[in-house]
Amino acid sequence: MKLRIPARMLCQKMIAVSALAVALGGGVAHAQKIAIVDMQKALLATSDGKKAAAAIDAKFSPVKADLDKLQKDITAKQDAFTKGRNTMSQSAITAAQAEIESMANALKRKQEDAQQDLQDEENKQLGAIMPKLQQVINAYATANQLTFVVDTSASPNNLVYADGSINITGAVVTAYEKTSGTPAAAATPTAAPKTPAATTSAPKATTPAPKTAAPAK
Repeated sequence: MKLRIPARMLCQKMIAVSALAVALGGGVAHAQKIAIVDMQKALLATSDGKKAAAAIDAKFSPVKADLDKLQKDITAKQDAFTKGRNTMSQSAITAAQAEIESMANALKRKQEDAQQDLQDEENKQLGAIMPKLQQVINAYATANQLTFVVDTSASPNNLVYADGSINITGAVVTAYEKTSGTPAAAATPTAAPKTPAATTSAPKATTPAPKTAAPAK
């Protein structure tokens, strides 16, 4: 799962998109200078964004490893149960199903906790960068006499077409790096930290489902 821009910032971007729609509907689009920017991509392409992404990844890699191990243990238990069920007593079947269900429930709880912790950490680290990035965009828009700057990462499906010449993502990253006193970063971001809950698959449907497993009659 990709890193997310804090929800408050996305709401602001949605307001900007709505304002653009009003302007276009009013027939004044010909007088406007419009640009688009991928805030998500720009944020992760900055040196600060890359450092934050690396820190988040380092913090949650052990969590992901723990979740992956628990998932493998569940899969192994399920496979063993499926292969040996015909030779097991009813009490053994009941015990095995209860154990698998308990492990699956524990995995689900850990995934949910990890997901929430990851989101909190993203908001903490990336949220601190967003105000500065916003200031850079504001300054760039003013210097280039832009009327609207639309964030395509907030609602990409709403953008039907845009000429590549109005995409200022790379320019914004360069401007950001200049204000930070570091070399300009490439517009392509580093890989986003892996999301523990998203990268751990649920127990296979072909084996006894953890939530619904019940003793065989």
